[in-house]
Amino acid sequence: MHKKKVMVAMSGGVDSSVVAALLLDEGYDCVGVYMNLWADPTLFDLDERKKFPQNKCCSVESLILARQICQQLDMPFYSINFEEKFRRDVVDFFLAGFKEGKTPNPCVRCNKKIKFGILFDKMKELDCDYLATGHYAKLFEESDGRISLHRGIDETKDQSYFLYNLTQDKLKRLIFPLGMYDKAAVRSLAKKYGLRQLEKKRESQGVCFYPEKTYFGFLERHLQPEKDYKAGEILNSKGDVLGKHKGLPFYTIGQRKGIGIGGGPALYVNKLDSVKNTLIVGSEEELFSTEVQLRDVNFISGKAPATELIYKAKVRSHGRMTKAQLKRVDKNWKVIFLEPQKAIMSGQSLVIYKDGELIGGGIMCFDKN
Repeated sequence: MHKKKVMVAMSGGVDSSVVAALLLDEGYDCVGVYMNLWADPTLFDLDERKKFPQNKCCSVESLILARQICQQLDMPFYSINFEEKFRRDVVDFFLAGFKEGKTPNPCVRCNKKIKFGILFDKMKELDCDYLATGHYAKLFEESDGRISLHRGIDETKDQSYFLYNLTQDKLKRLIFPLGMYDKAAVRSLAKKYGLRQLEKKRESQGVCFYPEKTYFGFLERHLQPEKDYKAGEILNSKGDVLGKHKGLPFYTIGQRKGIGIGGGPALYVNKLDSVKNTLIVGSEEELFSTEVQLRDVNFISGKAPATELIYKAKVRSHGRMTKAQLKRVDKNWKVIFLEPQKAIMSGQSLVIYKDGELIGGGIMCFDKN
C-alpha cells in the first residue's frame, strides 16, 4: 500500500520537529524542508552583528538543528533558498507599506506568498501528497466535502488569524497536527520522541526578519531620509499646526508617547496622511471606529458568507474578539462593529470567525486606501 508522502516545513524549533515525529508515528512518509529566507544586509558589519547576534529568521543554529532532527528521525532533508522571493514579496512589501502610511502585516503576507505559496508549489514538485507545518490551527472535513479551518485549542498560541488567505484547493493538501495541542503538551511530546537538543531552544517571538522588539530600528536601517520619508507637520483634527514629525513611518496609530508635543491634554496619533505628509493627532475618543472597509478579501469556503449573521472579528492578532456584521458594498466588503474599536490600523488584517471557525478576512483600509 502506498504511503502518503508529506513535506514537513522544518524550522529547527520544537513545533515543526514534533510535527515530523507525530506524522512519522502515524505512518506517513515524511520529507523535511528548511527554508533559507533572510539575512539582513545592513547587519553584516561586525559591530552591528555584535548588537544583534541572533538572526531570528534562518539562523545557522536553526539550520543545523533542523538537519539533526531529520537525521535522528531518519527523514530526507532539503534546504531551499527562497531569499530573493522573501525579500521581494515580504520585506519590500513591508517597507512599502510604511512609506505609504500603512501598517502592513508581514506574517500574513509570508503565509500567503511563501509558506503556502512557493513552498506549496515545491511540495508538488517533490511529488508529495501534503504539506505539514507547525501552525496551531485545526482542520476538519465537513459532510459537504469542504475543509473548515478552526482556532487551535491553545488560545495563547492560536495562529488561525494569519491563515485567512488559504483556499479550499490548498486546505485539502495541508496538515496542521498541532491544533489539538497546547504548547506544554508539544514540549512533552518533544521529550517523548527524544528530541533532547530542542530543550534549551528559545521560542522565536515577533516578526522573524528583524532582531529588535519593535520595527523602528529596522525601518531606520532600510529607509532613506528624503527618498523614502521626510519631516512634516503635526496637525490636530481642526487643521492647526502643533509641531513637526520626523517621518510618518516612525509613528503608529494610537501612539501617545514620543510624538514630540508637550503640555496640554493627552494627544494620540489618529491618522497618517501620506499624501500630504502630515501626522494627525487628537483625543483618545477620536481613535474609535464603528466600521472599516476591507480589500484583498478571501473567504475560506470560496463563497461569500451570509450578511444577516453576527460574527466575531479580530482587528489584530493578539486582540480580543468583537461582534461585527458584514456588509457588501458593490464588489467590496465593509465590517460594522457592534462596539466601536480603538486604533484601527490601515494595512493590518481583520479576520472573521463564526463559532470558532475561520470564515475569512481582508486588509483594513479607510477611504479605499
